[in-house]
Amino acid sequence: MYDIIFFVLVILYTLVSAKVDEWITISALGFKMETPEMFLKHPRYYDVIRSALFLSAIAVFFAMSTKYAGGGIIALAWFGAGWVGRKKAFKNYRQIIREMKFHEEDKEQRAKYESELNKTDQELMEMVQTSMKYGL
Repeated sequence: MYDIIFFVLVILYTLVSAKVDEWITISALGFKMETPEMFLKHPRYYDVIRSALFLSAIAVFFAMSTKYAGGGIIALAWFGAGWVGRKKAFKNYRQIIREMKFHEEDKEQRAKYESELNKTDQELMEMVQTSMKYGL
């Protein structure tokens, strides 16, 4: 019984956390319009929801009989959700830049968009960190 509840909580946590990380990342990259209005108004609500799901999964984890598998699953969900969320945000960012480049007539601006498209995930992550550090 606890195992089923645990897996449901972990799946919910993973889905919610990946989406929240995607929204945080795409917002930090300058495309807040790609996030829901409620997230823009109250981002802490979403942090509270995903924290509650995570803590609930941990609470149920202690009641489970298979603790080793559960611990690995929680760790995988925690690290995996952030990774998936950022990857989806980077993909979305590149798609937006690609569309902007397609519709741009100015060659200089098109070249700028092209350089943005050629940035690696690591470079985009540095942009996110800088944006978050300075509150941009």
